[in-house]
Amino acid sequence: MIKNISISTFVNIIFFFAFLGIFLTFATFISYDKQRHELNIQNRYELIAENFLILFQDHPTPTRLVELYKKFSVKPIDDRDRRLEIIKYAQELTITQNYLGTYRVYKYDESYYIYVQQYGYNIMLRDTKSHNYNMAFIVAGFIVALSTFLLLYEILNRKLRPLKILNRQIIEFSNGNKDIKLNYKSRDEVGTIARNFNEAINIINNQSKSKDLFMRNMMHELKTPITKAMFIAETLEDEKARDNLQRAFKRMDDIIKELATVEKLTSKNTMIYKEKVDFSTIFDKTIDLMMINNQNVESRIEDFSFDVDIYMMSIALKNLIDNAIKFSKDKKASVQADKSSIKIGSTGEPLKNELSFYTDAFYQEEKRSNGFGLGLYIVNTIVNLHKFTLVYEHKDGKNYFNINLTN
Repeated sequence: MIKNISISTFVNIIFFFAFLGIFLTFATFISYDKQRHELNIQNRYELIAENFLILFQDHPTPTRLVELYKKFSVKPIDDRDRRLEIIKYAQELTITQNYLGTYRVYKYDESYYIYVQQYGYNIMLRDTKSHNYNMAFIVAGFIVALSTFLLLYEILNRKLRPLKILNRQIIEFSNGNKDIKLNYKSRDEVGTIARNFNEAINIINNQSKSKDLFMRNMMHELKTPITKAMFIAETLEDEKARDNLQRAFKRMDDIIKELATVEKLTSKNTMIYKEKVDFSTIFDKTIDLMMINNQNVESRIEDFSFDVDIYMMSIALKNLIDNAIKFSKDKKASVQADKSSIKIGSTGEPLKNELSFYTDAFYQEEKRSNGFGLGLYIVNTIVNLHKFTLVYEHKDGKNYFNINLTN
């Protein structure tokens, strides 16, 4: 699962757990420090009480008591009513009894009191030292740690931000925007990737321009002699020879148009122009493009209207029917169409591989020496541009290529 998350998300998760660790560490430290603070107070009052109990055994003078008051920073409570009030309403923290006597520790109005009792002596002392727990130092430490943590997080995010920009620009480039140029000038790893990406873009653009120039020149150079040859063929007196030559030249012209269509589709800048049209119109245009008679095509059509690019859809249908006739055993194809699908069928052996294997550009099985391996690639691309799907199945000795019009 970790392999499938982005770097930025992974960093955010790490910093979240790091922040949680810092918070829990400080919370644990505060809890421990409070316990230590309370233990120190308890030890102090135990020491004060034992000193007074020992002094009581020697029948102390007022002077010695005053010395002990000063030594431990305590003050006696002489008012009997005040002592009774404290005993009655204060929070009793501890009560300890030993061979020297008994002492209790009270907390009342944010002050601590020690009540020491021994046979013949009874004294209540107020601790004049402040023992309120102060978290200022801990809070300051937490703020410093948190500030450092957030600073590191921001620095790391800034270092990762160019990666996000790089990813967006790579996606734009893959969608056909060839004018992408990364301006990240840093010499770190991201800068190296950006420079290499710019170089790759330049190479790809140069190759694409060379390919486009080659394709345009090749089609131009081929189209001119073919056009001239078609005019010359019309002057032949032998009707059969004339028809054969014209059919051959027309086929060569169709091949050039097919190559132009492939060039257009592979450029990823293809625009389709949809309009509402009857399927029968598409079918008739397809038959005209193929220059065949209907004897080779058996059709069962429930006419319907749909939004398509007429030329593109005719090209797709032409390629499917052409393949069906070319590679069938009886050189015939069947066309079934309704508003949900268009199905092209022909007799033959099932395909050896998955359909995706045959829709790669320029793929061609060895036995298919008469084609360029472009038919199914063109069909699949046009079908996808229309948001339809192309499906293959072999049933009852027939191959069926089905264009699903509803998803």
